[in-house]
Amino acid sequence: MTFDLAEQLVLFALQYLVVLALGPLLLGLGRRVRARAQGRAGASLLQVYRDLWKLLRKDVVYSESSSWLTRYAPGISFAALLAGIPLIPWLVLPTPLGYIGDLVVLVGLLALSRFIIALAALDAGSAFGGMGSTREMWMGALAEPAFLLVIFAFGGPVGSLQAGVIAASGVALGLAYVHPSLLLAIVAYVLLLLVETGRLPVDNPATHLELTMVHEAMVLEYSGRDLALIEWGQGVKLAMMIGLLAALALPWGLATSWGLVALLVAVGVLALKLAGGHYIVSIFETRLAKWRLFRVADLMTLAVVLAFGSLVLIYMVGGGA
Repeated sequence: MTFDLAEQLVLFALQYLVVLALGPLLLGLGRRVRARAQGRAGASLLQVYRDLWKLLRKDVVYSESSSWLTRYAPGISFAALLAGIPLIPWLVLPTPLGYIGDLVVLVGLLALSRFIIALAALDAGSAFGGMGSTREMWMGALAEPAFLLVIFAFGGPVGSLQAGVIAASGVALGLAYVHPSLLLAIVAYVLLLLVETGRLPVDNPATHLELTMVHEAMVLEYSGRDLALIEWGQGVKLAMMIGLLAALALPWGLATSWGLVALLVAVGVLALKLAGGHYIVSIFETRLAKWRLFRVADLMTLAVVLAFGSLVLIYMVGGGA
């Protein structure tokens, strides 16, 4: 099924609206699950939206030692995440305007989003910012090679690194798409997701303790609209990571025709995939304690080994399509 340019633009805008709306909801779901696991009622799922609205209406305060970088970094980071949204099959196949880049471009955009915030944390001259940015970039240097190996493992059987092509192949193959190399790549991606989104045991987004802070240490200097963009970006990034896993590992449910019913079904399936994926991750978090920082290297080493094993199965044993 092909779409003309007008239909592609409408679908392009629709997927932006869906992802931007569901991103904060995932953050609220994670907080609610962790609260219930600790015996607390937890805040409403809509509390994140209220917090973002409150921050968007507040003025910002900057350090006297900061430069223009601190002022523009949240917007640049958020824009980099937005640029990666079209590269993921969210609702339909073929992906609207998804041919403009592949998953290597997506890895670069995620790295840019991380790098600009880390650089801004140094710009403010805060000891906390320097500590957090150093840890963030160290973990990013470990995660990016693993991320590349994982996307090569997903794209190898298809011969393409475009997420839309990989997902279309999965839909066409049905259950034959599931094979040992794919399962290894999925496990490696889940480990990578924990690092990229700052979840336990890698980072604790709810802490303000000096010895454990990573992302929180980088954004302590931000307030008002800038902080809202950073927090919203965290929700969008979480949705992107889970949405990409759903598209590559469970591509079924994507619409292949232009129609209201097909799109509504695709939106419902996407919401279930995102909520279900994050619920599982949040439950997994409640069973783990925060690891020492240098144990993150062990986690990424395991991800690299699993992704490399997936590639071996693909190219030497004949795994995949």
